[in-house]
Parts: sequence; structure tokens; C-alpha cells
Amino acid sequence: MPYAYQTYAAAATTLASRLQDPSIIYFNQPSQLLNNVIEAARLFQALTGSFKAKITFDTHANQVYYPLGSASAALANTATDVEVAQNVLAALLEPPLTGSGSGWVGTGQFTFTQLQTALQNRLNRFIGESGRHVIQQSVNGADPPIPLVTLPDSVTDVRRCAYVPLPIAGASPPLPAYPLGRIDEWGNQAYDPGGSRTPQQPLTYSVYGTPPLTLRLDPPPANAYTLDLLLVTAGPQVNLNPRAPVVLGIPDDVSAAVKWGVIADLCGTDGPSRDYARAAYAEQRYAEYVQLARLYPSVLTAEIAGTSCGVGSVFDMDFYQPDWQQTTGQPGFVGMCGRHLACIGQTPDDGTAGSNPGNNYPVTLWSVANMPVPGAADPTGAATWLQVSRDQIDPVLDYAQHISSFQMGGAEFDGTSRQYQNLIASAKAQNSRLSAVSFWRDRMEQNASRSDIEVVRM
Repeated sequence: MPYAYQTYAAAATTLASRLQDPSIIYFNQPSQLLNNVIEAARLFQALTGSFKAKITFDTHANQVYYPLGSASAALANTATDVEVAQNVLAALLEPPLTGSGSGWVGTGQFTFTQLQTALQNRLNRFIGESGRHVIQQSVNGADPPIPLVTLPDSVTDVRRCAYVPLPIAGASPPLPAYPLGRIDEWGNQAYDPGGSRTPQQPLTYSVYGTPPLTLRLDPPPANAYTLDLLLVTAGPQVNLNPRAPVVLGIPDDVSAAVKWGVIADLCGTDGPSRDYARAAYAEQRYAEYVQLARLYPSVLTAEIAGTSCGVGSVFDMDFYQPDWQQTTGQPGFVGMCGRHLACIGQTPDDGTAGSNPGNNYPVTLWSVANMPVPGAADPTGAATWLQVSRDQIDPVLDYAQHISSFQMGGAEFDGTSRQYQNLIASAKAQNSRLSAVSFWRDRMEQNASRSDIEVVRM
């Protein structure tokens, strides 16, 4: 690790002293102050992208999609429903979840069902607004020449569509995939007036003038096929069971968005839980995290088989090398589908085109990684170093003090707004330094969100 100055455990102890609670009497939820230091460190990383990591893996013959979280813990999604729920309950002075979770009894202000519903709703809303849950999925087409394809119920957005004709009997993989352009019905009419509806290989797709969860191909397909899709999908079903936590599938460093969204929903209802002032604050924090998630970078530069290669978006690959899924050989480009999913093109073979025949191609990626935080192997944080420079530790602890004070409410909490601004100021200073030493920082950090710019999402 680059920094070995202060551990998370030491930072949590300092935070307890700042809050005049060194004996952990008031902030007595399990690991409450440690979790607040973790949230502060993660926010600093989301604001600056300071911590980088090297990711390595090998390609596999005929495989073009690579989930980066599976390749390296540095980009893995590990935040769970239980982690978020425990932080929500601590901020609201409610007892923590125990046992299976469903037997939780709070103070009377909130019910278990209310908490679970709010968390599920905010998770799905965050994914829908940020677009940070992109998966690849193959969907069977309708019988030709029907041009309408039904999508899975969990789909929020279609980010890419490629047409894959089913193989002729006896053919071997890979199956060729033909990327389709996104268009709407007016565009089809305007640019192809009186166009033939004769079934043939489709060229475009539309999801505008169709019923929900329906995709239209144009021209109508003439042969049996599947669709190779990149989709934004809803999050997993949460259960708030400490014995079986559910991974949320969103970037760890912005997972606090769900926490603040849940607090906004719980405090924004009528009845004993009503606290409109803090609900408005939490809603503002949620909105800030959505914006951060849309911009949060990942892969900066790449090498394949020891040679520097281009990095961009999957749209770049479709536009500049539209046959990349139809040919095999040594790949030379990494196209990002989102923060955690990469395409390798052209379609890799088994290494016969490279200098080491019969072996897969090694891929090296330099990436903005997750902020390293204590895990199950280090529950107290005593063995995990806080990965910020010494001039940034105090602002990170300022923010941890600010969110810890949320449970106090009133003037005590309002009085800590300066600490929040201290973290923002420190992040601005760090971003200024990073920009000064990198002429092309904006271009490198755009790879993860480039598809959302080129194929506009919102």
C-alpha cells in the first residue's frame, strides 16, 4: 500500500475523541464510528479517484465480455444490504439488525417492513438514475419475421444491441454478432421513406415507440436469432438478513447513496418518524452521490499481450471496427460498457495469432480502484491503512464527524456543516493537483462513462 501512516482503527479512535465520546457510550452501535470513517474515505475516493490499482487477467477464446470485479478485488462490488441497513439504523438511533433480521424490533418509529421496502426502492432508483449496474445478457428473439422482442422484467435501459444469427447445423463458435444502431420510429420513416419491410438482417433497433419491455428490430428478421444485449437492470432482492447479506451490485465507493436515500424516505413519511429537515438533507446527499456515480471512472490505460492498446467505449468499437465480434485473433482494444464491465476486441482466439501460440492473451489494466477498507479479516480496522495523504486525513475525519453528528440533529448537527465543506475543499485541492500532473486526465477518466455520452442515456 502506498500509505502506512494511520490505520482505520486509529482514525476511529480519533473520531471518538472529537465527538467527546472516547468510551463509546453514545456512539455505541457495532463499529459505528469505524463505518463512518469508511464512508468518509470512500467519498473522498469517489470525489478524486486518487487510489489506483493494477488489474491483470487473461482472455479466453471466443469470450469478449469481462466483469472486472471478478478479475480483481480492486473493482469488486462488495457493499451489502445489511451493511447499508446497519448504517441507516445507527444514524437514526435504532438498534442494529441481529439474527435473521426479520425479527428486528426498533423503537416504534420504524418497522422492519418499512426499512426493507425503503432500501429496495432506493437501490432500484439509484441504479435507474445512475445507470451503474450494466450487465451483458443474451435474449432469445421472436419467431421470424416478428420484429418485437420481449425483454426481462428487471430491465431499466437497453445500452447496446447486437444481432446474432443462430448457427447453421454443425457450425462452431464464435457466433458472429452484428451491432445495431439505436434509432426511433420517426428516424426510420425520415431516413428510409417507403422503406421495404421485407424480412432480412436487421440494421437498427428502437425502444421508444414500443410497449414497456419491448424492443423493435428494423428491418424485421428473416432468420432465427438471439440478441446480445448490454442492459441496465434493477438490483437484487434485499432481505436484510445478517446471516445471508445480499451484495447490492453497485460501486462500493458510492454505496452510501442508498443509505441517504433510505434515510430520506424514512424521515420523509408522516407519523412518529417524521423529520422533514433531515429528510431534505439526506435527499440532497443522495442526489450528490447519483451525480458522482455517473462520472466515477475506472480503467485508464491498458495493455494486451505486453503491448499498449486503445481504451474507449463499446460504442467506439462498434463504430470504428463494426466487425470486431465477427472476427477472431489477437485483440487490440478495450471498450468499457460501464465501470465494471469491459469488452475485449477483436474476439480473442486461443493465442494462435500471438507470439505465444496456444496461450490466452494477458491483459493489464491501470484503473481507479475501490478505496481499500477493512473487511471481514480485519473487523476493527487495526491492520488496514487509510489510503489518503497526511494533509487529507483531517478533512476525511471532519466529514466522518459530520455524518456521525447526524444522529444528534438540530443545532448540533447543523453546526458541523463546516466539516462537510472541509472535505469538499480538500477534494478540490486534490483534483487540482491530479489535473496539474496529467494533461489527458479528462480523457482517461471518461472511458467508464463514455458510452453514456456517445449513446446518450439521460
